[in-house]
Amino acid sequence: MALLGSFIDSRTIASFASNASASFAHGLPAAPDFVIPLGLGAATTASGIAPLFTADATNVSLFGSGSQSSPLLRVISVVAHSIIR
Repeated sequence: MALLGSFIDSRTIASFASNASASFAHGLPAAPDFVIPLGLGAATTASGIAPLFTADATNVSLFGSGSQSSPLLRVISVVAHSIIR
């Protein structure tokens, strides 16, 4: 299981406005094969939608994608091709 820690990056990102963006260095050995942005708001509130994203070998960038601000996010980045082999 310790090996999975080097291929999965999970972090919490503060909410941001609908026209804003946020970036972070993921620390993975390659560009993520997929990125999962999860909203951490209460299920009963309409606090925004998940952002659009891009990822490369060093960074993940999130971009506001709607008219509402983004909720507090948990972002999981995964380099899956190394695990599947």
